[in-house]
Amino acid sequence: MPNNKRHTTSRQSHKSDTKPDRSVWTSIRSNVRQITFSILKAYFLISLTLFALEVLRSTLDPVYGSIPASRYQDSVTLAALLVSCSTYAFWRGSDQVWAKYLAVVALSAPTVQIYLFRYSEQLGPSAGPLLASLATSFPLTLVSGVTAGKRLVTKIEKMLPKDSYQKKRLSGGMLAHILNAAVCLIAYFEPKVGSRILGDWLRTQVVYSRSGVYYLLTLFYALLFPSGYLLFIVIPLLQSMLFGSYFPFPYANNQLNTTLHKHGYSLVARQESKTGYISVLDNINDGFRVMRCDHSLLGGEWIPPHGHAVKLREPIYAVFVMLEAVRLVVPETENHQRQGNNRQENALVIGLGIGTTPSALIAHGINTTIVEIDPVVHAFATRYFNLPSNHTPIIQDAVAFLDHNQHQNDEKYDYIIHDVFTGGAEPLHLFTAKFLQGLREMLKPDGVIAINYAGNLNLPLTTAIIRTTLSVFPPSSCRFFREEPPKDKAADFTNLVLFCRKGEKNPGRFHFRPPTSEDFLGSQAREVHLLPRHEVDAHLSFPRERDDKTEEMIITNSNVHVFATTQMQSAVGHWGVMRQVMPGRVWENW
Repeated sequence: MPNNKRHTTSRQSHKSDTKPDRSVWTSIRSNVRQITFSILKAYFLISLTLFALEVLRSTLDPVYGSIPASRYQDSVTLAALLVSCSTYAFWRGSDQVWAKYLAVVALSAPTVQIYLFRYSEQLGPSAGPLLASLATSFPLTLVSGVTAGKRLVTKIEKMLPKDSYQKKRLSGGMLAHILNAAVCLIAYFEPKVGSRILGDWLRTQVVYSRSGVYYLLTLFYALLFPSGYLLFIVIPLLQSMLFGSYFPFPYANNQLNTTLHKHGYSLVARQESKTGYISVLDNINDGFRVMRCDHSLLGGEWIPPHGHAVKLREPIYAVFVMLEAVRLVVPETENHQRQGNNRQENALVIGLGIGTTPSALIAHGINTTIVEIDPVVHAFATRYFNLPSNHTPIIQDAVAFLDHNQHQNDEKYDYIIHDVFTGGAEPLHLFTAKFLQGLREMLKPDGVIAINYAGNLNLPLTTAIIRTTLSVFPPSSCRFFREEPPKDKAADFTNLVLFCRKGEKNPGRFHFRPPTSEDFLGSQAREVHLLPRHEVDAHLSFPRERDDKTEEMIITNSNVHVFATTQMQSAVGHWGVMRQVMPGRVWENW
C-alpha cells in the first residue's frame, strides 16, 4: 500500500506539472505595461533597421537603376528576419554578444557597397544587387533581429516567477518568441509607407545625401549599443568620409572629378533629389553635355564652340526632336499648316528632362506649361541647358496636376508631350487608361498628343501600352514611329513615339506636313530627325513575346503590378544600353 500511494502521488504531481502555470500568466498580466514598453523598443529597433536598409538600398540606384537595385531587397530582408527568429530562440548567451556588433555592421555596410561597386560591370544588374544585399542588408537585419528578439525574450522571462526553467521556456518564453516574431513581421510590412514618406521629405531637402542620412541613422546604433569594436572601423570610416566622392562637399567633387577625368568626363553639378541622384556631366573628348538621373540619362546636347552663339543647342538624341513633330500633324485631307495657326497656341509637356522639346516649342512662340516632379531637374535644365524662362513651370506629380486641372481648370492645349521615362523603366501609373483619358480631355478638339515610350519593344508591355492608348484615342487617328530602324537581336530597346489626334474635328488619319526652314530653328539635327521616318504597324509588329497574363489587358491603376516582371526585364535591358553609352566607372562613381 505505501508503494501504491507513492506511485499515485507521483502521477498526480506529474499531472499538475502539465497544467498551465497560472502564476506565469498572473505575472505577465501584472507587468503588461513593462512588456508593452519592451515590445515597442523591439519594434523601434527593427523599424530603424528597415528604414536604414531602404536608404542603404537607394545607394545602389545610381549603379544599377532603382528597379534592379530593389529586386532582391525584400526577399533578403525577410529571410534575415526569419533566420534571426530561429537564431535567438536557440541562443543561450547574452544579448550583448550580438548587440556589440550592431553598430559595427551598420557602419561598415557603405564601405562594403563601395568596394562592390567597382565590380558592377562583371556582376551585372542581377547578381550585383543580390550580392550587395547579402553582404550588407542581410547581416544588418540578422544582428538587429537577434538583438531585438533576445532582449525582448530576456525581459519577459525576468518578469516571470522564479520557478523551474522548463516552465519559463514553455509558457513565458514561448509567448516572448511569438510576440517578437509578430513584431518583426509587423515592422517589416508596416513602416514601408512611413519610410517612403520620410524618404520623399528628405530628398526635397538641399542638404540631403544618401550616405549622410545613412550615417546619421547609424549614430543611433552607436548610442544605443556602444561597443569597443567601433575603434576598428574608425579609420576606414573617416577615410571614406574624407576622401570618398559620395558626400556633397567641395573636396568630394574634386575627388570625383579626378576619377571621371580618367574616363573622359567632367562633373558640372550634382544633387540628390526626389527622383534620385541628379548630375550634369560634360564629355571632354566628344564635346557634349548630359543630365543623369541614377542609372539613366534624361537627355543631352552638343556644346557649341566657345563664342559661337546658337539659337538652340543641338540635341544628341533624335527622339526629343521627333516629339516636336506634333506641330506638323494635319488631317489627311489637308496639305498645309494647321488651321488657325495665327492664333496663340498652348502646349503641355509632361516630363522635362533637359528641356529639348519644350525649348523648341517656346522658340516657336507657343505658350508652354511644363509639369516636372523633380525641382532639381528643372533647376539644372534652366541653369545648365538654357531652358528659357518664359514658360509656366509646375513642380508637381503629373497625376496630382491632372486631378487639379480637371476639377479647377478648364484650360485646353493644342499639343501635349508625354515623355516620362526615368530610372530604367516607365512609371506605369502615367500610362494607365485613366491618365491618358485625362490628357485627352485636356486637348482641344483638333489637339495632338505625342507619347514617348522607351523600352524593349519585344516585351508584352509594349503591346499593353499601345492597346491602352488605342482604347482612349481613335485607332484611325494614331500612328507609331520608332526612333531607329529595328535591329536583328533579341532585345529591341529603343524609343517608340505614339502620335494621336483627339479627332473631334476632321476625324480619321493624318499626315505630317513638309517642314520648312522655320521649323528647323537653324538646327542640323532637326533637319534630319524632325520628320518621323520609321513607322510601324501596331497590329503586325507587336507583340513578339507572348504573355497570357497581359495579352488582352488594358493598363489600369489596379493591375500595374501585373507588369512587374516585364518592367524588370526592360530595366535590366536598359542597364546594358546605358553601360554602352557611358563607361562603367562613370556610373559607379557618383
